[in-house]
Amino acid sequence: MFDPDTAPHIFASPPGVDFAQGLVDGLIARTAHMTPTDLAKVEIYVNTTRMQRRIRAVFDKGPARLLPRVRLITDLANDPVSLDLPPAVSPLHRRLELSQFVSKLLEQEPDLAPRAALYDLSDSLATLMDEMQGEGVGPDKIADLDVTDQSGHWDRALRFLKIITPFFDQQNEPPDKEARQRMVIEALAAKWETEPPQHPVLIAGSTGSRGATALFMQAVAKLPQGAIILPGFDFDLPDHVWDAMEDDMTAEDHPQFRFRRLMDLIGFRQDAVRTWSAAPPIHPQRNALVSLSLRPAPVTDQWLSDGPKLGDLHKATEGLTLVEAASPRAEAETIALRLRQAAEDGITAALISPDRMLTRQVTAALDRWDIKPDDSAGTPLALSPPGRFLRHVADLFGKPLTGEALLTLLKHPLCHSERDDRGDHLRHTRDLELHLRRHGPPFPKPADLLTWAKKGSDREEWTAWLAGLIAGPETAGPDELSHHLIRHIALAEQLCAGPADTGSGGLWDEAAGREARKVCDNLTQAAGAGGIMAPRDYAALFGAVIAEGTVRDRNAGHPNILIWGTLEARVQGVDLTILGGMNDGVWPEAPPPDPWLNRMMRAKAGLLLPERRIGLSAHDYQQAIAGREVWITRAKRSADAETVPSRWVNRLTNLLKGLPAQNGPDALAAMKAKGDHWSAMAEALSSPDTRTPPEPRPSPCPPIAARPKKLSVTQIKTLIRDPFAIYARKTLHLNRLDPLVPTADAPLRGTIIHGILERFISAGHGPNDRDALMQIAMAEFEEHCPWPTIRAQWMARMERSVDQFLADEGIRQSLATDHQIEKFGEIIVAPTGVLLTCKADRIDLTDTGEALIYDYKTGAVPTGPQQEKFDKQLLLEAAMVERGAFEAVGARPVQSATFIGVNTTMRNVEAPLTKQPPDQVWEELETLFANWHDVNRGYTARLALFSKTDQSDYDHLSRYGEWDTSDDPEPQVLT
Repeated sequence: MFDPDTAPHIFASPPGVDFAQGLVDGLIARTAHMTPTDLAKVEIYVNTTRMQRRIRAVFDKGPARLLPRVRLITDLANDPVSLDLPPAVSPLHRRLELSQFVSKLLEQEPDLAPRAALYDLSDSLATLMDEMQGEGVGPDKIADLDVTDQSGHWDRALRFLKIITPFFDQQNEPPDKEARQRMVIEALAAKWETEPPQHPVLIAGSTGSRGATALFMQAVAKLPQGAIILPGFDFDLPDHVWDAMEDDMTAEDHPQFRFRRLMDLIGFRQDAVRTWSAAPPIHPQRNALVSLSLRPAPVTDQWLSDGPKLGDLHKATEGLTLVEAASPRAEAETIALRLRQAAEDGITAALISPDRMLTRQVTAALDRWDIKPDDSAGTPLALSPPGRFLRHVADLFGKPLTGEALLTLLKHPLCHSERDDRGDHLRHTRDLELHLRRHGPPFPKPADLLTWAKKGSDREEWTAWLAGLIAGPETAGPDELSHHLIRHIALAEQLCAGPADTGSGGLWDEAAGREARKVCDNLTQAAGAGGIMAPRDYAALFGAVIAEGTVRDRNAGHPNILIWGTLEARVQGVDLTILGGMNDGVWPEAPPPDPWLNRMMRAKAGLLLPERRIGLSAHDYQQAIAGREVWITRAKRSADAETVPSRWVNRLTNLLKGLPAQNGPDALAAMKAKGDHWSAMAEALSSPDTRTPPEPRPSPCPPIAARPKKLSVTQIKTLIRDPFAIYARKTLHLNRLDPLVPTADAPLRGTIIHGILERFISAGHGPNDRDALMQIAMAEFEEHCPWPTIRAQWMARMERSVDQFLADEGIRQSLATDHQIEKFGEIIVAPTGVLLTCKADRIDLTDTGEALIYDYKTGAVPTGPQQEKFDKQLLLEAAMVERGAFEAVGARPVQSATFIGVNTTMRNVEAPLTKQPPDQVWEELETLFANWHDVNRGYTARLALFSKTDQSDYDHLSRYGEWDTSDDPEPQVLT
């Protein structure tokens, strides 16, 4: 294929040329004089699977011929080039080995890092080790670095780095994939020195950014029939710019820097690089403009000298559109609108962006037109149905089961799947949820479920199945990784299979299930290296492993609407390219933090600099922007603050602004005008045709027959302050749904305190029985508060307040010895016939026949003025006692009524019986109820709440927010 020559055969494809198509065209042109079998002998090495598939797709277009062998460079790690090289150990196996060493180090020195960082540290060490092996950097070189200015950090980091040192011992340790790949390349290079292959060997599409790959490219370049075909080579870059890119620290972020390094490694100059195919770039003027805009920072003064040579910039920016949207959502909607037009026109369009949030927003926006793009990134396995289910099951082990965790599993579409009676399963799950919300407990046990099953019908078998499954995970302790995995998968399969069934339901079905099965199998194979771990560590490990999986369905998406990562820009061309999320920190992405080596230390050790990622991203950008029609999109503002345009967009726009003689500002304005046009259309599409007017402040007037017939004394306050809440609860019968996850909140504490004091007084204890009170408190908290930390805090608060309570209790018991606890009373209020009810905390009866009313308050105690106007609880209770509403107490005069504060202030507040005597209170109540029996009086929402910030359980129903308390209510008579 190539003439005998001592110089290396270096070819390239300029930006804007479909690399795979050009590669095939150039190969066929160069082998036209050869036999068909000679073409089949050609070896082509590429760096991605997508490139491999793309080359095959180009050949598949025909005509029929014998094809060359297209291989992945990364597959060299598994090449049996020499029997002396042991097979590579799997990355997961090595990661588990590292985690065991890191775990032991953290046990010995817990101050080095938190235990939660175990697997993140192991991953980071594995990544560093791969890089060191790929770049040929040994641990001795790292240990010998001069770190006199940062010895504190380095001392901690070195303890972790010493962990990986034994794995570089090639005599006793099997090599990692990166290490073996470098060994294979070195073996091939040595073999080719004496026995070079006689058939052509090509490396296509690689920039040589990794050390082992660059070493392989060097070996191939020395072959008589070897050639390198570089992607996106900038033929417009002048020689003096190439020569100036000598320093890694200043030029690493330039898109062509990796080629400059290859020149030094292989030994060629830029003028020796020839085009591989005859295909010209689509926009040569645009290539020149972008090339100039990306000149290294030290030579950007060349814009002034070389800029005028670009000519009329209208031609260079033809086909370029700049979209600067107001927000990420507006950006996504504008992109989606353009992609929808592309689908209508029948052209291929690709959104290229590293911002996965943006690509998901675009996918959601395209759903409006029932367009599902072909997303090369696929769906993260951890977010797929099997991935979520398996992660939820892993979280069950080694800790108490919560109602939330149980219902999360039962409601999952894979639980009890593939069965005809799944409807019954969902019905039982709904009933169980309502029971757990209303009655608890927060941590349901098998016995709790079996007790619940007896209260219903036709659910004993289902409950027995469920109770049997949840009995074991809580007691799991430290164990071998393999045992954890067996129990985990077995429980997941049993939950998916359902009662009295074998198999695994739909857990392993579909593409996501098969990928999850593959991940579990790989973990099973490597489990021997995992050692013993706690259940929580296992859950963290499993979550991290499954997060690396991806589910792809190439047949599900629209064939012409594509979403790519930045690597795909190198593979193939499309009619429309959209570069999305072009903001700094997104594209290019900010370098990830390195916990081990800083930038200067990496340079001294010969490792890759953080700027390498930026340079590779810049190269992706330079290739992508050279397409036929290109959109550059960005959001001016994110959710937090204003954004900064990508450095490459800034360079391009600044260059255009600085060349008025070449019509640069006009060309930039035309790019923005096209983007503004599409943004305006997207905004119009998202704006409603007509605005729905806000709802007025509600004040429904139901018929008298539908109005409440029964109210408690505590609900009178609500009737006065927020009548709409009474309407919603008593007329519409809408009750607040109890939370799924019970919390240790003020109402729960109040309930427990009431129980403690009820037991204490009912048992006949006196003010000197402090120990008895604290024993009762401990028992009540143990029974009703399952959170140890909160329980301890509440017990401490009880300890601080008990002495004051007992001192006051001594006074109370000196006034009366007959204590009526938790007595129920009711009475009809004439003339409306409304039944008023009350459950009194405590009514003491004196020797003179009078009643002393007490009510415990663990929260804020109502003041006297508040009781006069709104909080009528004690005043009404006193009126009920005097009218004989409490059968156990009978009708008798009330001497006093008191709120007993059981809180931090321990303040007691008397009810204003002298200002509001019971007879007056009763007359006012009769008048209040009579007024509410006026058919024209409405239940106004938030009529007199204590504060504007107070929340009602029915604010959403009243559409609060569309109106406020300054709006007049609009009564609505309901019939």
